[in-house]
Amino acid sequence: MKIGNIIKYGLFNSRKERARFIKTPPRNIEYFEFDYLLSCDKDATSYIDNDSRRLSPNMLIVRKPEQVSCSKLHFKCYCLHLQIEKDSPFFETLSALPNYFSFINEHTYKPLFETLFAHIVKTNVLDDWFISAKLLELFYHLDKDARRNQHVSKDSPQTKNRPIQQAVAYMKAHFEQKISLQTLGALTGYTPNHFQKLFTDVMEITPQKYLEKVRIQNAKYLLSQTEQPIAEIAYACGFSSQAYFSMIFKRETLLTPNEFRISTGFTYEEN
Repeated sequence: MKIGNIIKYGLFNSRKERARFIKTPPRNIEYFEFDYLLSCDKDATSYIDNDSRRLSPNMLIVRKPEQVSCSKLHFKCYCLHLQIEKDSPFFETLSALPNYFSFINEHTYKPLFETLFAHIVKTNVLDDWFISAKLLELFYHLDKDARRNQHVSKDSPQTKNRPIQQAVAYMKAHFEQKISLQTLGALTGYTPNHFQKLFTDVMEITPQKYLEKVRIQNAKYLLSQTEQPIAEIAYACGFSSQAYFSMIFKRETLLTPNEFRISTGFTYEEN
């Protein structure tokens, strides 16, 4: 089943491609555009019609046909532009999505984009069953996460999601350290049990599991981009031993760390 035509895909870095601009001129959107933010300047902002949002890493932007959009730079993202016919069963569903997804699990979306792009680079085709399957997977997660994002109040410091942002930022910055529920609870002002319930409610994953995924993602980067020994990578990513690291890594990826290092064929840029 053909899902749509891929018009553009890959890594976009506005600092390289539009270095002379501070803000891009408004443009009419022709296709569905999915941008997964990897990094951005502190003042980077997206404008879609009358809706604007300050950008942050791991945010996902969805632009739809006939919208008008511009951006205050700079940012780096994975981008996917997709042409979908109006009579397609997906057109209405995608058109109803929010413009901005602030609360998503990057360990779902980032590998999805990377796997899709790696397949296109390897096969040099833009339409096959694997691509259709990955697009359907993307649509499924977007439709599911739309409900979670619609209740997030824009820039509201009172929202229950603010302490979750704090905890996520802390885990990403200190993943190599021992991080307990007590640490995260103290950081956010909640008891450990209440924090775990709140985090799981918002992120649909426990804080322990989220931290594990952060560590695995960083381990993937070190395995694919460096010649650092696997034992050193295990400790550098916060695992207590190489054996435990290898067990968790294989559970998450179905490959041992060494198998992953040998098989990886797609080089990507980290935040």
